[in-house]
Amino acid sequence: MIFRSKPENLNRQAADWLARLHADDRSSRDEAAFHAWLKADPSHPPAFENASTIWDAVGGLRDDPRPARLRQPDRMSRRAVLAGGAGLALTCGLGLGWQHALAGVYETAVGEQRRFVLDDNTRIMLDTNTRVRFTASNSRRLLTLASGRVDVEIARDVRPFVIEAGDRSVVAQSGRLDLRRDDDVVLITAVQGSAQVQSVDARVELSAGHRIAMEPGRRDNLDRPEIDDLLAWQSGRLAFRDETVAQAVAEMNRYSRRELVVADPRAANLRLSGVYRVGDPEAFARSLEVLLPVEITAAPDMIRITATR
Repeated sequence: MIFRSKPENLNRQAADWLARLHADDRSSRDEAAFHAWLKADPSHPPAFENASTIWDAVGGLRDDPRPARLRQPDRMSRRAVLAGGAGLALTCGLGLGWQHALAGVYETAVGEQRRFVLDDNTRIMLDTNTRVRFTASNSRRLLTLASGRVDVEIARDVRPFVIEAGDRSVVAQSGRLDLRRDDDVVLITAVQGSAQVQSVDARVELSAGHRIAMEPGRRDNLDRPEIDDLLAWQSGRLAFRDETVAQAVAEMNRYSRRELVVADPRAANLRLSGVYRVGDPEAFARSLEVLLPVEITAAPDMIRITATR
C-alpha cells in the first residue's frame, strides 16, 4: 500500500528539492537522493514539475535541475500562472548603464535600483528605497549609508574608503562590500577583499565571504552567507532558503507599494524556498497559493495571504 503525502506536504518537499538542487554545495549524493525521491511515489514527479514551472514563470530558478524527461520545451505562460493577472512587471530600474556622479546625495525610490560611478571611480549600486551620501577629501573617502542597501566596489586609492552606517564604520582600501541598514540594524558583508568594522568599543576584521550583523542591545553575529543568494537582489531577485512566509513577505514588500499582508499566524509560520522576482507581489502571492496551504485576496492597494481552513 502506498501512503501518499498531503498536497501541502508534497508541495513543500518539491520546493525544498528545488532549493537544495540549486545550492552551490550540491553534491552527487544530493542528486542521487533526489532521483530516489522522484521514484518513491508517482505523485512526486508531477509535483516537482508543477513547482518548477511556477517558479520558472515567476522568474525564479536560473538552471533546470530536472531530469530530461521532466523538462518542457516551453515554459508555462505568465497568463496561465497568474490566472489572468497583470503579468510580470519588473519595476526595478535594472539594465541601466553606470551613471557618472559627482560627490553628493544619491537615492532610489521604492522599487528602483540605480548604479553610479563616484568621482574616485568607485562603483556603487543602490537597492530599493536607499539613500547614501559621498564626500572625499585629501585624506579619506567617505560614504554614509542613511538607509537601505548598497553594493560598493571600491576603487583602489591611497586614501582609505570609509563607510558609515549609524554608529558603525567600515574601513577598506579596496574590495567589494554589501551593506544594508534597516533603522539601527546593520549588516555588512565582505564580498571581495577584507575590511575593518569599527564601533565605539570594538574592532572586527571582516574577511572575504563573511558577514557581520549588528543591532543595539544584541551581540554582534558573524557568519558566512551564501553569496549568490546574498547578491540576487542585483538581478531583481530574492532567494529564500527555508524561510518563513512572514520573512519572505517582509523582503518582497521592500520593492512594491502594493503591500503583501499575512493575515494570520498559521500562514506567517509556513516555510518556503525558492528564487523570486521582485516588483510583482501578486505573482509571488499566487505562486504561494499553489505551493502552500494558503489563499490570497487581491485588492488594488494590498494582497492578503491567509492559511486555508
